[in-house]
Amino acid sequence: MKYQSLFVFIFLSCFSSFPAVAKTDITLGIYASDITYTEPNVMQEKGTLKGVIGSVRFNRGGAFQSFEASYARGEMDYVGSGTINDIPDEVFEIKGLFGRDFNLNRDLSLSPYLGLGYRYLNDDSSGLVSSTGASGYEREQVYFYMPIGFELKKNRKVLGFKLSSRIEYDYFISGENNSYLGEISSSYDNITLNQDDGYGYRFSLAFTKAFNNGSSLTIEPFYRYWHIDDSEITYDSINRGWIEPDNNSKEMGISLLLRM
Repeated sequence: MKYQSLFVFIFLSCFSSFPAVAKTDITLGIYASDITYTEPNVMQEKGTLKGVIGSVRFNRGGAFQSFEASYARGEMDYVGSGTINDIPDEVFEIKGLFGRDFNLNRDLSLSPYLGLGYRYLNDDSSGLVSSTGASGYEREQVYFYMPIGFELKKNRKVLGFKLSSRIEYDYFISGENNSYLGEISSSYDNITLNQDDGYGYRFSLAFTKAFNNGSSLTIEPFYRYWHIDDSEITYDSINRGWIEPDNNSKEMGISLLLRM
């Protein structure tokens, strides 16, 4: 992929410069979500994901750098060429962010940021057959993107909790869809489809309870959305054209996080 080497180089270069004397916050947690993936007029998958999430944040002089990662898995139900239930799915996401904290007044602070992100999804219906006799196959989606967002924090407690909200726009850099059609029949090739256009956004609302030992517990409902346009057309070995259709992904869930 044309952006992959550059992306990895920039990502690693930036995070190799973490200040050794910066204040460090480590957050670990779990989350669950309902997700719906739709290719309009083609197919739809719905399911529940459960996973783990974590972050490391370095703070120094009002500036911050953070590294965030999550992994989840679950099962999806497919409706399209017939129906297939309980398709294994897994999603992995990692991103690095750079930003600065600004105190708007005694009660509010604003933290704008930007960074680089990577999202991987695996949907594996290989070996499964739909209600109409269509065979399933394994699919992989890879997104490279630039998160641009801000976090708004309320410093004064409300009913014992500190409140914060986070809004993020995800600028889509490049994507790739790998469809292992050869699992259906030897008459098909495995296909790689390049995706150049799309966008995403996400927002969350966090309720944080601080403890005397410096740790805190956060409950955070969230929503995530992706829209990706039609891929470029790829031709197989016998000149058949293939395309990944325009699609969108909607995910709503909740996280439980412990900061140390």
